[in-house]
Amino acid sequence: MNARTSLRKPTNGAFTLIELLAVIAIIAILMKLLFPVIISAKNQARRAEAGSDARLIVAACKNYASDYGKFPPVSSDASATVYTFGPKTKNVGVTGDQGDYSLDNSELFNILRAIPSGLNANSALNKRGIKYFEHPVAKDLKNPRSGFVDGTGYPGWAPAGALMDPWGTQYCIVLDATGADQIAAADVQKYYGDFDIIRMGAISFSLGKDQILGTKNSPKQYRGATSSDTPDDAISWQ
Repeated sequence: MNARTSLRKPTNGAFTLIELLAVIAIIAILMKLLFPVIISAKNQARRAEAGSDARLIVAACKNYASDYGKFPPVSSDASATVYTFGPKTKNVGVTGDQGDYSLDNSELFNILRAIPSGLNANSALNKRGIKYFEHPVAKDLKNPRSGFVDGTGYPGWAPAGALMDPWGTQYCIVLDATGADQIAAADVQKYYGDFDIIRMGAISFSLGKDQILGTKNSPKQYRGATSSDTPDDAISWQ
């Protein structure tokens, strides 16, 4: 009896070119849909981090005032109503309304961190040497974010000892210099134009991703005309 051999065509499990192109197209579409969601989630996380930092800064300032009876008297101007800390000049390549603060925030943090440097030389403004505020150091030398600019090698627009927000700009702090425990909106570098008084003696904020004060289309305004014109600033008092 002759054995019969059945010849079968081997099965090929590989993708055809058309199938491979279809898979690549589907992946590209999914990535296009997910990318804005991922970016939005990252920005929300950064804003939450900045808001937390801003509130911790205010708490440190209040603790200092509780111990010393007033906020750090960093100005010799007897007529000063507020002390302002933040970016004195605009960062390289940055547009928008930032800068023009009296002092870099490094001067305030030298006091709150008990570092005898700048206006706190010889511990002049924190004689007890109490550390009211601590935070990690920024790791990226070229673009410092989320930390202190401690050390050398950082760019010129990031002053030594300054605390940078998650987007690489100094946190802004405004302190009442009168003892009235309130700050006029006009003194917050003309910050938000839809109210006149912030009834707090210390406030802090981050300029957000756009590094612009207030809303994108209406700088210095807290509430925009539409929901799409909402500032991304992270503020301590709300």
